[in-house]
Amino acid sequence: MSIRVINNITDLNHEKIFYDLLNQSDNVLIASPYLMTDFGLLFKDSFTKGLKSIQLITTLQPKSLDQIKKIESLVSLIQLPKIKKSEWNCKISLNNRLHGKVYIFQRDEVCFSAIITSANFTYNGLILNHEWGVEIKDKKIIAEIQNDLINSIEPEFYDISPSYIFFLKKQVEDFLKENEGEQDDEIDLDLTKLLIEKQNDIAEGKKGNPRIRTNEYKITPDYLASWEGYFNDFLEFKKKTNEVTVPREYQPYGLYIWYRKQKVFYSNGQMPPEHREKLEKVGFYFGDGHELRWAKIWEENYGLLEAYYNEYGTSDVPHTRDNTDTFYSLGNWVAIQKTYFNNGVLSDYKIERLNDLDFIWKKEGEFNPSNDKFTARLDELKEWKEKTGDCHVPQFNPDKTQNSLGRWLNDQRVLKRKGKKNSDGIIKYLDEEREFLLLEIGVDFDYEENKHKNSFEKQIQSFLSFKFQYPDLIAPSGEFQKERDCLAKWRHKFEQLPEYKQKRLKELKIIE
Repeated sequence: MSIRVINNITDLNHEKIFYDLLNQSDNVLIASPYLMTDFGLLFKDSFTKGLKSIQLITTLQPKSLDQIKKIESLVSLIQLPKIKKSEWNCKISLNNRLHGKVYIFQRDEVCFSAIITSANFTYNGLILNHEWGVEIKDKKIIAEIQNDLINSIEPEFYDISPSYIFFLKKQVEDFLKENEGEQDDEIDLDLTKLLIEKQNDIAEGKKGNPRIRTNEYKITPDYLASWEGYFNDFLEFKKKTNEVTVPREYQPYGLYIWYRKQKVFYSNGQMPPEHREKLEKVGFYFGDGHELRWAKIWEENYGLLEAYYNEYGTSDVPHTRDNTDTFYSLGNWVAIQKTYFNNGVLSDYKIERLNDLDFIWKKEGEFNPSNDKFTARLDELKEWKEKTGDCHVPQFNPDKTQNSLGRWLNDQRVLKRKGKKNSDGIIKYLDEEREFLLLEIGVDFDYEENKHKNSFEKQIQSFLSFKFQYPDLIAPSGEFQKERDCLAKWRHKFEQLPEYKQKRLKELKIIE
């Protein structure tokens, strides 16, 4: 087997080898717990001429500060121009048990090279840190590693769509606003939990929206030999919990993987008949296990609404932004039912149940997306995205005339961030229903700010390259002039720089 050692001490560093292999690939799989802030810094046109797809497997550890940076990284990935224009496929998966760093390169569906290393997919990992790794070329071994990596992905997080990435971005922004100035090593934020809740809410309101199933599981001799043991474990689990769906967080984790495989093999017609017969006899649920959970959650919330109705004589629960309010969660749930109803995705059964409580679907003057000017603009924005691949509508056309859609979109961003004072002096903010619909199609409410942040980060990365080559920051005349000019400006106007720039410069010890 051919092996090549890679390290960052010599010229044969990870970045160079990665670029060399990327230039030969049409598909790359990146498995790394930590990621660079801006994927655009590495995926340059000169090294990606034949690239067709990127698969990323990473972590999103609850309570960790890394969640905040990770979402910035994922947003930068899905906003790569060729991904936005659908010229490249992109799949983002999560595996919170991932610790290894693996980079696999494919051409014509054949894995021809892989890097197994200590180096994370970061600027420091690929260039600055003293990292060691090996490149292997044995196609069979690489295919086995790739298969193991894919099978280790948590099924709920097998393919995270762009809309969910933007949803998580919003959760991070809300968290930072609520916890401004606090600097803890551990934070009260679990994005994976919020993601599952979001998936449940969406699926609860949509008919005929099957979950993506992994087709990577295979029936092997080891699987057949262990099947009976896991089946008995499932019977014990059912007896103990009175449940027929095994939750992802259940320990030992192997039972959940076995449970998931039964559903996959059943759905693709690969399940051995004797296995199917045994599972059917004990009431195994072959459908989407979350459907039972969603139904249970809906009924629990309906029970709370029914109690509210019996107590107050109305089902019109106030919808408030104050999360300390007693009825905050119930008010949100009621608002979501209205949104699903207005979008035509609430089932007849649920509509009838809610009508039993004299449910108020729309009050006079209340926002209704089915007959509002907002909907017409939203449709325009969807058409724009279909043509351009993004929702970044300029406020002015190339001929300097005003772009009405761009102005409208900017108004929505202002309403979301700052609000608008009406004639009574009350500040009105963007309705949460409207915000939700805009997020779903990929609107970035902080696009302008993020654009400046990305530009600044590119300056930073360029400067770090200069600093790596010349630690004393003294370069020969004519070299790195732009970077030296940037440093002079940063030092001269440090106190006037935005807070995020000051923080980043101190963090990297560019300015002490």
